[in-house]
Amino acid sequence: MTRSLFATLALAALLAGCAGAPPPKPVPPPPSPQWSAADPALAQGQLRFDWWTAYGSADLDRLVATALAANFDLAAADANLKAARALARDARAQQRPQGGVAAGVQRLREPSATQPPIFRTPEAFPDQTIASIGSELAWEIDFAGGRAKSARAAGADAQAALWQRRQTEAAVAAQVVRAWLDLGRNREQAAVIDQRLAALDQLMAMARLRVTRGAGTAADVAALEQVRSTAVAERPALDLAQRNALRRLAVLTGQDPIRLVSTGASLDTQAIMPTHLAVHDPRAVLRMRPDVQRAEQQLLAAFERAGASRAALYPSLSLGASAGLAAPPADLGQVGAFRFAIGPSLTWGIFNLGRVKAGIAAADANSEAAAATWQQTLLAAVEEADSAIDGWLSARRSAEAARAARTAADVALNAARSRSRAGLSSPFERAQAEADCLAAQSVQAAAEASERDAWALANLALGAGWRSDPG
Repeated sequence: MTRSLFATLALAALLAGCAGAPPPKPVPPPPSPQWSAADPALAQGQLRFDWWTAYGSADLDRLVATALAANFDLAAADANLKAARALARDARAQQRPQGGVAAGVQRLREPSATQPPIFRTPEAFPDQTIASIGSELAWEIDFAGGRAKSARAAGADAQAALWQRRQTEAAVAAQVVRAWLDLGRNREQAAVIDQRLAALDQLMAMARLRVTRGAGTAADVAALEQVRSTAVAERPALDLAQRNALRRLAVLTGQDPIRLVSTGASLDTQAIMPTHLAVHDPRAVLRMRPDVQRAEQQLLAAFERAGASRAALYPSLSLGASAGLAAPPADLGQVGAFRFAIGPSLTWGIFNLGRVKAGIAAADANSEAAAATWQQTLLAAVEEADSAIDGWLSARRSAEAARAARTAADVALNAARSRSRAGLSSPFERAQAEADCLAAQSVQAAAEASERDAWALANLALGAGWRSDPG
């Protein structure tokens, strides 16, 4: 019997060896140590969770805090994290001995016709009431490591759920910031258009007066009317964009979108433009980005499951024990009511090896897919972060050029006003200079809004905005 058991285990080991080891975990090449862009505005430093506070708006801080407490996507991510952690605890518990206690009462009759001839009678056996109480304990010895690998895979799933929760948290905060920035951008553009319309109205009145005096033409008035109609046509879209931004803020913060559209006019959208961006080594992005960490944990889980799938090639050895009482209720205290069983059991699905090998092949393929996803996520993370940094620097240069153009327009306007006061130019020329200055102001407002938006995108791409403790 010992030789037979030894031969069985040796054959199992041989079959397991033929199945091979799980696919090796890939080691991707490290990213470059420096970003492609270099600028004094890029400051080496630690990313902040609350990066949006650099805009200096108490209303924005309140909106983000409300979203992190009330957002439903974040609530769903919290629930998924709890479920994943519970499954990880369940997988760890399955490595320990399992057992329980049971009790019951049955009214039964054994069929006499199915008994051996010595016990068979033409009459039916009498009805009986049998009470039972007992407990049992079983422990599967994990000598193949399948349960341990499954537990580690469940633990990696829980870590992936944690990083998914962190990714959702960072994304929700960034979406609130961007909706708030869009609201401010469209408000500012609408205010500039209102000023342009007022200046154009004044200019058109002067142009009509020039026509009546014979100093101008109807074509001059028509040209101004065209410019004014174009500006008027832009206004409804800006109003709609403001309302849509308020609706987005409402959804992100768990509020009624219709109500916030009515009450959102009181939100302050004045923002300070941060002048520096805290960056770190590109290799640190691999540790900061939640999507990269989640993909890594999913790879670890797939790798462990590929290893666990090979445990089915081995026989399963279990130790079991049970004890209890079974008798009519009045006789449970009798010596004959006691029963027990103890001993090992060995099972081996030798006729299921085709199905086991198919499961191993599927687990290996899943591991390879997870590896490819992880490597693609690494590349995409570095690309997105490098592009976002470059985008902020580009938007910063555009905003600087727009501010320079606005300064030049202010100088031209002051000169036109001086000439007008000195009688060296007509009021029409002065009004034209005011309209040009307002156009430059509109371009500046749009460029600065794009700069603030690019700064927010860069922080998100670098991996900022999540807390270590999801609580």
